[in-house]
Amino acid sequence: MKQHFPLKNAALLMALVAAWPLQARALAGIAQFTSGEVNVRQTDGKTVALAKGGTIDSGHAIVTGGDGRAQVRFTDGGLVSLQPNTEFRIANYVDQNNPKEDRFLVDLLRGSMRAITGLIGKRNRDNYRLTTTTATIGIRGSGFKVGYNPDGSLGITSELDKIEVCNQSGCIGLVAGESVKVLDNVTPPVRTSEQPRVATPDTRKDPVVAGDKVDQAGKVKVVNEKVATASNKSTTTNNKTATTTTTPPTTTTPPATTPPVERTFTDIKVAAVGVSGGSAYTLSTATGATTVFSDNKLLKLQDTSANTPKWSEAGTAQPVTSFKSVGNVSDANFIGWGMWTTGQREDPSVLSLANVHYVAGRPTAQTELTSLSYSGVANYTLVGNTAPTQNGAAGTLNSATFSVNFQTGYTISVAINTSFGNFTDSASGSTPSFSGTSIKGMFVGTNAAYAGLTYANNPGAGMITGAVVFKK
Repeated sequence: MKQHFPLKNAALLMALVAAWPLQARALAGIAQFTSGEVNVRQTDGKTVALAKGGTIDSGHAIVTGGDGRAQVRFTDGGLVSLQPNTEFRIANYVDQNNPKEDRFLVDLLRGSMRAITGLIGKRNRDNYRLTTTTATIGIRGSGFKVGYNPDGSLGITSELDKIEVCNQSGCIGLVAGESVKVLDNVTPPVRTSEQPRVATPDTRKDPVVAGDKVDQAGKVKVVNEKVATASNKSTTTNNKTATTTTTPPTTTTPPATTPPVERTFTDIKVAAVGVSGGSAYTLSTATGATTVFSDNKLLKLQDTSANTPKWSEAGTAQPVTSFKSVGNVSDANFIGWGMWTTGQREDPSVLSLANVHYVAGRPTAQTELTSLSYSGVANYTLVGNTAPTQNGAAGTLNSATFSVNFQTGYTISVAINTSFGNFTDSASGSTPSFSGTSIKGMFVGTNAAYAGLTYANNPGAGMITGAVVFKK
């Protein structure tokens, strides 16, 4: 059988062969190199650390921290190098040595990267595509680099042969050495001499043990990968010449960091609840509300309905990693949830809110909801939640149930059990949004695959608030 992807590294080849029988349809590549904080976000939302030799599957996202770098070799021989503060998602990867079926569809959501295309791009260049927040890059050659600038614009340079950069304004072709800057998704790319700042990771080798030698501490002596000799000095003692090698101290330049990219959307609904003065303030956005995200964390929103209320995080920002989601914010079925310790509401006066819980996602299309009117009762299972809060203290969500009868236009039943107290609620409606006495939420994804809601209920000892996400 002819091998259809070239691999020069024997260790990489062995790793791919070992992984292939178990993941024949999913395996995309192997991490050849990692440094600093590098994680993989899997399709189920779970995040795991990525080390050298780790496998990456179609649907996974690689996320590097402020000191993180990664280099991935794909099964078709393609190579991608990722820089610090980068999020790179493998949306659809298929390598079956079939030009009609093979796919290399990836997203660069923030940060910077360099890519050298493999056999998939050579078999069918139309099936190789990199999508960013402002432009899509297609190949007409075999190499390019791309990176977000601090102002949110995008820099792109063709390195080997030709590429094509497209957004809503049209497409522009680049030959090797040419660069463009993309300001947004509607403004034509502008040719420039400035290239993205994308460094190539050093090739790292495993330490080499110097036989049975040990150092002064009794540890195994290791030969460094690189030895730089500044000068050789000769001295004569008893007519014998001894040569001393002097090695200058090694200095390390900290890697340049790219600030997180804020992305704005107008197709995501949000339900939120916060507390001020013992009272709960709730929000359920209307269609077309503006939301701003960093990674999968909601930063702020502005509704476009009457009074244009604005909600945003205030005070000390919570880390992006504390916000959870199913999928990525760019996915059609994205649903995310989290809590701001402190937030503010402008409606139009400013009100400080504590413990703002929210769910955010792309609402189910009205036509899909209507088609579910014949499907009867659907029982959902718990996917994730924020820790409920009461009087500023965090508690535990013991259980939560959610069911809906789509035949009754629809009718929802909810039961919430927390360490602070329990309650049940019901709601009904005909749009993706729903609300009851204590809950506000919406259906998300294809055919109402998910439901997310926030709750606010006072059993007598103070307002209990939180957010819950369910899956059908």
